[in-house]
Amino acid sequence: MRKALLGALFVTTLLVANNAAFAQNPNYEAGPVWRMIYYRIKPGQDAASWKDFQENLKPIFEQAKKEGTFLDYKIFQNPLKDRPDDWDVLLTIALPNYAMLDQLEAKAAALYSKHYGSPEASAAAGKKRGELREVISMRLVREVSLK
Repeated sequence: MRKALLGALFVTTLLVANNAAFAQNPNYEAGPVWRMIYYRIKPGQDAASWKDFQENLKPIFEQAKKEGTFLDYKIFQNPLKDRPDDWDVLLTIALPNYAMLDQLEAKAAALYSKHYGSPEASAAAGKKRGELREVISMRLVREVSLK
């Protein structure tokens, strides 16, 4: 029994040491967390989609930056598509850390409701946005700075 207990304690010690080593990598410093959303604009909806980004998403994202929910956001365009179903627009949102992901849905809902006037109007705008473009893929990445 004592050997089993010592063995379990040894394994637990190794796991804790491994987690601490993972958290403090000697090669890089951990930076912000980036949410990456790849969109394909539906045929004939290019102008309307960009208008929606400009009139609706930009003010919401600027407010999120002002409040500290977002550190930054960037929008990229894909001029060279590899295949017909490739993405057109990449939206990236920088969050201060992984913990912000737990708060993001509630904070975003409040920002959207404030911008649109009500949760119902926000939902209607989201539905309309789905008619303009579709989400191809979403990724979550961590920015790192080499030491």
